[in-house]
Amino acid sequence: MDRLKVLLVVAALAVAVSVVAAGSAAAAKGGNSDNAHACQQAGHENLFEAETGSPFKNAGDCASHGGKGGTLALLEIDPSRHNCDPVSTDQCWGTLEGSGLGANTPWAVHVVGMTDLWMTGNADASGNVDVNLMLPCNVGFPAVWATANPSPSEMIETEPPTASTCH
Repeated sequence: MDRLKVLLVVAALAVAVSVVAAGSAAAAKGGNSDNAHACQQAGHENLFEAETGSPFKNAGDCASHGGKGGTLALLEIDPSRHNCDPVSTDQCWGTLEGSGLGANTPWAVHVVGMTDLWMTGNADASGNVDVNLMLPCNVGFPAVWATANPSPSEMIETEPPTASTCH
């Protein structure tokens, strides 16, 4: 009878060790449920693979990348209005927002119908961008889009162009 108890204890320990090992292996594979959740409800439209700059085809593609531990990069234009500068009461629109771009990633904002760039800059040391675009409401700037270049061979581009909210 003692031998049966010993066998049961050994078997129970073996099961416990295998469960702990399986859990550790699953955790070691990566996974980032926060990234995966960011892709839902059209969130993937402004997200990119931070490793390659590639856009996601759909929310499932994005969630899969985030769920496997991949890093997401964000580049989007918020069309909300704001004061053109601290002393002006005139209204402007547009804020460029980005994250996960890499330190000092160059970015540019393009205006539909203009050949020159509206604004350029670099992401901060954390790879983030938060810049008011100062697109005046009293001038006909119909829409803008932004690009970022995390590396010479990568380009992230917001699509489609973001329309003015000044109408």
